[in-house]
This record gives sequence, structure tokens and C-alpha cells, in this order.
Amino acid sequence: MNTRNITTFAALTAACLAGSTAYAGPKPVKHTKVIEPVQESCITGDIGFDVVSNYLRHGIALENQGLIVQPYADLHFRIFKGAGALTAITADIGIWNSFQSHHTTAGNFAGGPGSQTTANWFEFDFQTGLTFEFDKLKLGGYFKVYESPSSVFQTTYTAGAIISYDDSGALGAFSLHPYALVEFQLEGTTGNNFRGGPGFHGRGQYYEVGVAPGYTIGDLTLSLPVKAGFGSGGFYLGNRGFGFISVGARADYALHFVPACLGKWTVNAGATYYRLGGSNGPIAFSGASGAGLSQARTDKNQLVFQGGLKVAF
Repeated sequence: MNTRNITTFAALTAACLAGSTAYAGPKPVKHTKVIEPVQESCITGDIGFDVVSNYLRHGIALENQGLIVQPYADLHFRIFKGAGALTAITADIGIWNSFQSHHTTAGNFAGGPGSQTTANWFEFDFQTGLTFEFDKLKLGGYFKVYESPSSVFQTTYTAGAIISYDDSGALGAFSLHPYALVEFQLEGTTGNNFRGGPGFHGRGQYYEVGVAPGYTIGDLTLSLPVKAGFGSGGFYLGNRGFGFISVGARADYALHFVPACLGKWTVNAGATYYRLGGSNGPIAFSGASGAGLSQARTDKNQLVFQGGLKVAF
């Protein structure tokens, strides 16, 4: 085979190889998985319950016997989100209850001890309001109704305001999370300077300040809530100003074995010491009607134990 024939054969071979490559079929297409960004929910909230040894409201002792279970639920609807000075507006709604096995005063306000079919349902509270967020600062206003299905006390209507500050950015692990609130009694009262009767109108104002420093270790969060309550305008008996001061120790443990689609589950336990002002005992009814009222005396030093379960979403 001469040189010309060798050149021709090589050219034909190269053409065949090129053709076989061209018609070998389409190249495999590499598919890229598109990950959609997680949409932040505009609705958050929590539901849970606490079991307590004593029930004190605003530093006023209301029950220290039997089983006391206090379930609650809260919903928060974000109706505005911005990047300016005002970062968010949230509409809030919540309920809170106290069920108590010891109910000797049930029906007293309506007349007739124990006359109510809901004798174990000591209290039902309903609250609604708005919260305005300015970066780390929160300002909220609310309207709250305190009602006793077992007719132990008169239905009370209140309006309040609360301010809180997230100082975790500045103090880190030593943040205090301070807050302060004021609540005005519009009709009825949650204080113990009680003047019974269907025509009774609100009396006094209630103030509260507090901090809740905490530290998280893995799934465990330890906190030391401290708060104090004060009154004016005759909220507390004798028109005194000091209501109580309390110091607590609490542990919350996250249950991460629960699927995330069911919310964030935590169990908690703790104890709180109260130093009460004056005679912060419950209102005791000496007769069948609300006319005979006497203020029960109670120990100024109170220790309350608590445990519960909460689901947040």
C-alpha cells in the first residue's frame, strides 16, 4: 500500500469514528434540584398547661388546696413587617383558665355556695390586643376579661399596656429580658379592696415589673424570673402600694424527639418564692350572698411549686 492509499484509509477511518460519536445518542442532562426558600409563617402561638401548688393572682392568694391545673393558648398574627423603625405589628389573642378541685366558695358571688355546675372552673380569662415591634423594643396594648364560671368573683374588664426589651444582643448570655406593665380596672377588680354587688365599678390600677435572666445548655434552659407588683387607687386593701415581690427558679427541657411538624414541645418545672404585702389573703364569704365579705389573713411568705407542658408553633 503506497503513501497515498494509507492517507486515504486514515481519513476514512477518522470520518467513521467521528460519525459514530455524533450519532451515539444525546448526552445525559444533569438535573439541578431547585430548593424553594422556606416561607416564614405569619401565625405563631403556643398551647399548654401548668400544674401549681398555690394560685396567686397579682400577689393575692386565691387557692392553696387540692389540684390546680391552668391550661392556656395564645395566637399571634403578624399583620405588618417592615425594614424601618417599625419592624412588625402583631395582633394577639389568648385564653387562660384555672381548674381547681377545691371549690368551697363556688357560687358565692351569685348566691349559694357550690350551686354552680361548673364548680371546678374557677377562672377564665380572655385577652386581645396589638403589639408593635421596634427592633429590640416591643410595645403592646390589650383588653382583658377576667371571669369566674363558678361565680367566685365578679366579671372584671381591664385595659393594659406592656413594654419589653430584648437585651440579648448587648448582654448575650447575661441578658435580663426586662418588662413592665400597667393594667387599669374598667369594671370590677382583680384586686382585694373589694366592694361587692352587681353595680360595682372598677377600682384602682395594677403595675408589674420584672426580669427573666436565663441560660441554655443543649436542650435545657435555666431561668431565674424576678418580678414585683404594685397597686394604686385602692387596688390593694388599705390602699397600700406594695403588692408582692417574687423570685423563681425554672427549668425548661426541649423534647426534640417529637417531629418538628408537630411544633416545639417543652416540659418545665420550677419553684417561686413570694413575699406578699399586707394581708393578701383571698376574699372569704361569711354568708350566702356577696354582702358578707371578710378578708382572710394569709402568711406573707409563700412558696409555689409548678410543672407543665408547652407546645409552640
